[in-house]
Amino acid sequence: MAAETDVWTKRKISFGNLEQGRTALQDEELLSPFYDAWHSCLDRLEASPIAVNTNLPRKLPSHGVNALMVGEAGAGKSTLVKVLTGDAGIITSATQAGTHGDKRYTCPCGLSFVDTPGFKLPVSPEEATKSNNQQSILMRWKDDFIWRRWLSRIQSLCTSPDLSVRPSVVVYCHRSSSRIIPNRLLEMWRIPHANNVPLIVCVTDVCGVDDTALKEVRKSMDGMVKELGEDALGRLATLIEINSEQKTVRGHQYKVTGVKQLLEGVVNSLHPLHSMQLCSRPWMGMGTAGG
Repeated sequence: MAAETDVWTKRKISFGNLEQGRTALQDEELLSPFYDAWHSCLDRLEASPIAVNTNLPRKLPSHGVNALMVGEAGAGKSTLVKVLTGDAGIITSATQAGTHGDKRYTCPCGLSFVDTPGFKLPVSPEEATKSNNQQSILMRWKDDFIWRRWLSRIQSLCTSPDLSVRPSVVVYCHRSSSRIIPNRLLEMWRIPHANNVPLIVCVTDVCGVDDTALKEVRKSMDGMVKELGEDALGRLATLIEINSEQKTVRGHQYKVTGVKQLLEGVVNSLHPLHSMQLCSRPWMGMGTAGG
């Protein structure tokens, strides 16, 4: 199995279907070629004249890799994890937070999906200043305070020296029928992007809106991905449209789509050069974006 799914000696990995992808997650050797390439990068660093400490990144294989699932309450994070892992016991909700506290679902291959509590996306700063109602202003201050704490937490996770919580990829989920506030979303997206953590943007429940609305969502999301730009490895964020469950909407039956592509995107996003981000230099400390 490992030889057939060795993404790190090919340009891309592609599963025939979702079930094949889920089967690959059960293979304990799936990530072995990645770890070999990871250690090879570290070997080259140690052999170079640059003084670096590689103790931390050497520990990654013992911790595995984390895919951090983030998004508003009801965006479909838990549903996605349920479909990806096949864990029927995961509680999901389309209207309220189904997760209260981070929940980790670790596959035999060592890849963990970390389901996080949903947040509330605050209005834009421009809109927040339009109201003169004191109660409304106080509520928006509160929302903004909570939002800042959430952003701080994402930053803390993306730079954490604790590899058991540090994400190797961030998956942002956004329900197709939810409001889009570009400057708020870009605030969040820039955190993993600036720290060279790959970002995958998932527009979920795309069958929940009509074609015209979906085109507008697609246009907005694509524009934000382009505005975000490339990371230090020259990569843009990945944009995927998803239906996590088979359902009938407005008389039309929709199949599960996009989940296989998400799984491929998560695996393909892992890059051995990320090992350099975890190295420390005696005079500087652990590597940072652009450092």
